[in-house]
Amino acid sequence: MIRSVPSRIELNDATRRSTSIAIRSSADIDGIAACGRVVAAALEAGRGACVPGRSTSEISMAVASVLADFNAEPLFVGLAAEDNSDVSAFPAPACVSVDDEVIHGIPGDRRLCGGELVKIDCGARLDGWCADAAITVPVGEIASARRELLQATENILDTAIDLIRPGRRWSEIARILQDLALDAGYGVLDDFTGHGIGRELHEFPAVPSHLTRGLIGLMGGGDFTLRRGMVLAIEPILVLVGSVSGAAVRGDGTACGVPVEVASDGWTVRTVDSAVSAHFEHTIAVGRSGATVLTTPSVDLMTDPIANPAIS
Repeated sequence: MIRSVPSRIELNDATRRSTSIAIRSSADIDGIAACGRVVAAALEAGRGACVPGRSTSEISMAVASVLADFNAEPLFVGLAAEDNSDVSAFPAPACVSVDDEVIHGIPGDRRLCGGELVKIDCGARLDGWCADAAITVPVGEIASARRELLQATENILDTAIDLIRPGRRWSEIARILQDLALDAGYGVLDDFTGHGIGRELHEFPAVPSHLTRGLIGLMGGGDFTLRRGMVLAIEPILVLVGSVSGAAVRGDGTACGVPVEVASDGWTVRTVDSAVSAHFEHTIAVGRSGATVLTTPSVDLMTDPIANPAIS
């Protein structure tokens, strides 16, 4: 059954009362970056588990092990569904979504097969600061169309980061990202966007990677001007062409999202036509003249047994 899916942003009570975007100090951003390095290391551990025969729960356990080694709080565990009190809280430290599972996949017994695409999404808190990132990992050799999808999605994320400047409206960037996606023939998702991040996992504002009605027109109150000190999680999701999935725009110039449905677990979001998707995400800080990525793996965390107890 197709039904509407909850917003990617689940605002806490304090954030619901505020429409201002937090401006972080250099010390604040350093704290978010420290958490971001741990999240990035956890995702790399998850990447290493993406081999044929491994289960999605083993990928999640690899992520959890790194978070535990650094005493980072896995923020997805216990996350409540925003609009459905009958759905159990999310049970795992990472979302692991395979092929047509777009986002919010619950790890379990499913075993990976060669040629699949695995999306791993992880959010954590360390010393009071949060970071959020996602990667898409090919399992063995993949078809050329899937490889191009990966490259296109990662390119859109890189382009967004390259375009960030203080004083630029987010809608300007979203329009460029939308053109890249739709001109390449890929579909996008309406109901899932990036977000502000800092003390909480999901903070104001919504940060879509394509034009939405919240960014333009009469409902354009969601647009915002980038300022130094803003910290945002940017997360484009692209979908291959399927029987109903693909590039489409409304009369007002906003992108039409591809149709999706929510699985019986209440969380896993799939394309209705089994079209395959890719998802990448970074937490970034807006600086004086551009953006700094805060969820990049640290060489020390990946190779130094003193910095990373998990490899000792």
